[in-house]
Amino acid sequence: MLSRNSLLSLIALAVPVGVFALTSLTPSANNREMPTVQALVSANAGSKPNTPEGAINTKVSTAAVTVSAKARSEQPTAESSVVIEAFTEPYRDIAVAASEMGTLSEVKVNEGDVVKQGDVLIVMNDDVLRASLEVARRSMNLEGMLQSAQADLDMKIAEKSKLSELRDRHHASQQEVDRIETELRIAEARLLSVREDLEVKQLEFRRIESQLEQRNVRAPMDGVISELSREAGEFVSPSDPTIARLVQLDPLLIVFSVPLSQRNEVEKDQTVGLKIGTSAEITQGIVEYVSPTSDSSNSSVRVKVRLPNSSQQFQSGERAILVLKPTGSQTTPSEQQESTPVARREP
Repeated sequence: MLSRNSLLSLIALAVPVGVFALTSLTPSANNREMPTVQALVSANAGSKPNTPEGAINTKVSTAAVTVSAKARSEQPTAESSVVIEAFTEPYRDIAVAASEMGTLSEVKVNEGDVVKQGDVLIVMNDDVLRASLEVARRSMNLEGMLQSAQADLDMKIAEKSKLSELRDRHHASQQEVDRIETELRIAEARLLSVREDLEVKQLEFRRIESQLEQRNVRAPMDGVISELSREAGEFVSPSDPTIARLVQLDPLLIVFSVPLSQRNEVEKDQTVGLKIGTSAEITQGIVEYVSPTSDSSNSSVRVKVRLPNSSQQFQSGERAILVLKPTGSQTTPSEQQESTPVARREP
């Protein structure tokens, strides 16, 4: 048989626990649990503060308040920011290739060199083309055939003029006049043919010049040589023409996957705040592209952000954080700086 004091102790323990369980299961418990539990603590503390039963009740009620407050603090709030993570990458990344096959005679750059658009990176062997160019230059400058054809035409013109005068005075036949007119047309055609041959030789000369220019592999843009895959003396084939890799690091490019719920928070040419690397400072980026379609696998849209990097303070491959304000709320810069850089909703 339980004594009267033991029975009272059991009842005192059961009441706060039951009230806490009911308030935790109720949808509006977050609004009512604190007053209820506090009332229980006050009642138990005021009833028997010096008895063992009162002390036990006070401890149980205090534990209930602590657990309830912790559960409420772990619930995400509507004011939390959306933090999206990506990595910086070169704005442009080009595999520089040779347009013709052949042997590399000289490599003019090293890995890490900064080059300008049009700079010669690689020189390929061009001895045969240079010899062909010299032949074409001499051929197009030969004027002997042209002068001979021009002299023959001038002579036929003079003969026709004389025969026409003789014909007018009836000292020459019409047959002689017809013959000289035919010879005149032949001389004109021969002169035209010589001129056309010279034009073809000039075009051949320019073609060989273009082929020589293609033997010089030039930089297609300003950038940095990040990789050299060939050395002087190696042969470049049409199946593997890549010689070097050229990257543009000013500006940098960052591609974010923005949740569909935040799609209306970004638009083209918008300035956004970014955290780069381990720095807590927020820098500015410009939205360059917002995809009109979404990715069904993760319910997001692709957003490209351009990050100015004129002083090379940022590196390609650094972690980048894009902080967006939640829909329908205002996020201040101080709130962005306090956000923990992880790609999820934060409490």
